[in-house]
Amino acid sequence: MKYIDFHCDTLLMYRPGATAEGLYQNQHSVDFIRMQQGECAAQFFATFMPPRTRMPEAEDEPFRQALYDGLMNEIEAHSDMIAFARSYEEYLANQANGLMSAFLTFEDGRMVNGSHEKLETYYQLGYRLISFTWNGANCFGFPNSSDAEEMKKGLTPFGFEAVEHMNQLGMIIDVSHLSDGGFYDVVSTTKKPFIASHSNARALTPHQRNLTDDMLRLLGEKGGMTGINFAPEFIGETITCTESTVTRICDHIEHIANIAGIEAVGLGSDWDGISGRLEVASPLNVHKIFEELRHRGFSQTNIEKFAYGNAERILKEVLR
Repeated sequence: MKYIDFHCDTLLMYRPGATAEGLYQNQHSVDFIRMQQGECAAQFFATFMPPRTRMPEAEDEPFRQALYDGLMNEIEAHSDMIAFARSYEEYLANQANGLMSAFLTFEDGRMVNGSHEKLETYYQLGYRLISFTWNGANCFGFPNSSDAEEMKKGLTPFGFEAVEHMNQLGMIIDVSHLSDGGFYDVVSTTKKPFIASHSNARALTPHQRNLTDDMLRLLGEKGGMTGINFAPEFIGETITCTESTVTRICDHIEHIANIAGIEAVGLGSDWDGISGRLEVASPLNVHKIFEELRHRGFSQTNIEKFAYGNAERILKEVLR
């Protein structure tokens, strides 16, 4: 069965100074060969921006450009397998031509630097999703935190404006890593569905990166969805867990479906950005999730919604 994954960090292999194995075949979790064998329809490739403690502002643009060029060069070299996508229509065209789709995202929107002009520049370059924050505050707002007071802080004035601008442009708003206050600000402002690209249920795993049941309900009511993250600390019975299993992945899927509806859950693996013992370690293992959901009594229709249908709806309703 085909699937769409909203988040991986595999492009980090192209960071300046690193020796990239390449996206066609590598020793990481994601490569084109395994994507094709696992029936991937679309992979969202994140441009992760390292924290300021590891990278000064002057290095941001060369870093972004290196990851961008790495993806584009690989797509050009393997155009018989995969094509870039900027819209639902391009995704459908790629499907019709037997090609996988690659979407481009930002994880940490600090590159926008409070500028609507820069937001439009990145849109023109093909970025179609922005995770507003990573683990530090920026022009969009404040990040998730173990500090309850910090967690209440929400979007900046620019962050509110950006929600409206991204709605107009046709960019997906991503609240993974955003504070709880920021989440509720997005809910109150957006006119289009938004997503949490790689977050789970806080009721099952009490990590602040996960979403509460109230947040999941609101996400569903807005027509949005969350992508299940395979990281052990976000999926396990405790936040110190070091193993991610199909059983726990499906526990989160089932919980979210019960709280927000099956339309509110999909895939957001976080491959190549996580560690630990992963039972779903690459595209070759995704079928295990579908098999377990089938064993639990999920209908084929609902499994297809989880695998790709919900994601396709987001692409259709948000992108331009």
